Amino acid sequence: TTGELDLILYNHKDKLTEHWELAIKFFMGSAPFEPINWVGINSNDNLQRKMTHMQTKQFGSIWVSTEKHGQVKIEKRFGVIKGRFFLPINTKGFDYPTWLSQTFPIHEWCDETDSTNLETIDITALRAAHYIEWFSKRDFYDGRQSPLMKSENGILKTGLYFAGDRPIVIYPKLPN
Repeated sequence: TTGELDLILYNHKDKLTEHWELAIKFFMGSAPFEPINWVGINSNDNLQRKMTHMQTKQFGSIWVSTEKHGQVKIEKRFGVIKGRFFLPINTKGFDYPTWLSQTFPIHEWCDETDSTNLETIDITALRAAHYIEWFSKRDFYDGRQSPLMKSENGILKTGLYFAGDRPIVIYPKLPN
């Protein structure tokens, strides 16, 4: 890692120096499911902002300084965003956008004040996720049921939960 750069690699097969920008992100989508409508856990973050930042800031340099090889010219760039994408719970007829692989798993999120959709979730089957499980579920925790996190008014607090193997984010919907 060099400053803002994640990986500078030499591709021996193609004989090119490559810059790989890797981002692990979690986005909750809302219709019409354009990149700007996928909001991060930090409400100031969205997929459009992240893609623009990767293209204009992280990929802005043609030459980079490296500790072992001095100045290196970047000849090819790759931006990879990995993580989890969540649709509003009970979304019907979702068409994958062209920028999202059809094999990419999509999960669900629910507004913490949406009592109609919250009632469709079997709360007794939920368990609060551990921090590491934002990346991938750990079966190890299934037998170690954490108490559900509830706010003063009795609704589930913002966070990631599992109903069996199904991840669900409870999150406050932001005003438009």
